[in-house]
Amino acid sequence: MKSISFTILLTISSITLAQTIDTNYDENKKRAIKFEFFSPLTGNSTIGYEKYVKDWISWEVKVGVIGLGIDPEELNPAGILVKGGPKFKLNPDFVTSDLRGSHLLGGKYIRPEIVFAQYSEDDMENFLGGERERREYTSFAFLITYGRQYILANVMTLDYHIGLGYGWVSSKESKYNYGFSNGGTDFPVAISAGLTIGFLLK
Repeated sequence: MKSISFTILLTISSITLAQTIDTNYDENKKRAIKFEFFSPLTGNSTIGYEKYVKDWISWEVKVGVIGLGIDPEELNPAGILVKGGPKFKLNPDFVTSDLRGSHLLGGKYIRPEIVFAQYSEDDMENFLGGERERREYTSFAFLITYGRQYILANVMTLDYHIGLGYGWVSSKESKYNYGFSNGGTDFPVAISAGLTIGFLLK
């Protein structure tokens, strides 16, 4: 008798739990326009676009204008930066009352990311006829980025992230390349970090 009662109780509990798990995310906005908040302080201005695909996966692409920002060393940089990759949600942020993920774009994530930059800037050490020599640079990196994105009232996004991987730059020297910093040919490790704010779209 006790075993039958336990079985009935377990079945009722399972049905009740299944009914409380709400998987309807129709009200979630699934796209976002973002801005790298501190990018102007590093000599560029970068904006991004994120779109939810499926199964807690989204795609994010960013484009930056190198030279559109603060230039304390007076290098006069000019160029373009492109980076992006898929975002894999590690686990959703849960609303404890119904075990429902709070938002499709919110939570911790891992993003394999490709970064490419093509730019020019003045050489601080070499002068030609009293003028600085202009140098061209091409840089490339593959990073594994870890981050967390917060969704504020289904209106705004707040995202912080840090990346680590391999980087290469045509100068073959340790250098900041606006999308990442690399350690040169002898130690081609690349790192990046950032904070973005954005607005959600339908």
